[in-house]
Amino acid sequence: METSVCHTLKSPVIKKFCESITELARSSGGYFEPIQNDFLEAYYQIVEKARIEGRLPEGEYRQKGNAFRDFISELIYVRSEGTYRLTDRRVPGYSERTHDVDLAYVRDNTVLVAGEVKMTGSPRHKRGTGIQKERKTQSDLDKRLKEVKFTAVDLKLRYTPEEAIIRAVNSENTISEVSNNSWWIQWIHDSIPGFYSFWASRLASGRLDSRTGRRVDFDNPDLLLEKFRNLLKYNNAVGLFMFREENSRYVPVETERIKREKISIDDAVNDLIKFLDKHLD
Repeated sequence: METSVCHTLKSPVIKKFCESITELARSSGGYFEPIQNDFLEAYYQIVEKARIEGRLPEGEYRQKGNAFRDFISELIYVRSEGTYRLTDRRVPGYSERTHDVDLAYVRDNTVLVAGEVKMTGSPRHKRGTGIQKERKTQSDLDKRLKEVKFTAVDLKLRYTPEEAIIRAVNSENTISEVSNNSWWIQWIHDSIPGFYSFWASRLASGRLDSRTGRRVDFDNPDLLLEKFRNLLKYNNAVGLFMFREENSRYVPVETERIKREKISIDDAVNDLIKFLDKHLD
């Protein structure tokens, strides 16, 4: 199948990482779980070691999210057998003139699917003559989640007639349906564009406080899972992958819980393809 990913990346290191992981996507038939360890190995060996040793400047390091975006696009493309290629683009909103989204699928000037792709957290690394401490995923997660929630709703409102919103909350709903927001959940899942967010989150292991002997500055996986579950109130599906550093390598974290919650990357890719199949049938 023809591919068009990774070519916009300027950093040679990040481009090498992108080419490595998109090849993994093709080798797995578009499924993430079978290649998750290989993905982490490529990320650590190609990107993170260079960052830890101070060989990858901040400007280049920030492009890692673009490589992950191209990887998710490739998973979708391969899993759909070459049917759906999602790309980053600027799309019109309801209250905002435009939104820059990482993933979009447009047909006849209508945005059918849109999405955001994020990599969060970073390791302790050399910076000039000093050492920069590791950055927690939790550090700015709330801000990122709010942005993703707003973008999803603003795009959906653009394609939802006002009378449809009025009907959704009028007297045809029972009191219990209004109070538990079932009308909202129904609207989120039925309206276009279907909105999806994908997250690769590095969990900080923290450090031992010399005064108290307690571990501090670490990411709490329970708290993170709760935040991502709540994101389902605004997104059609959420694709989450969490990992942490152990013995100079990255290992997956909470994969079974993520699968039980149906918020894995493979779950989100599957839902996205089904959404497009339904609306293009």
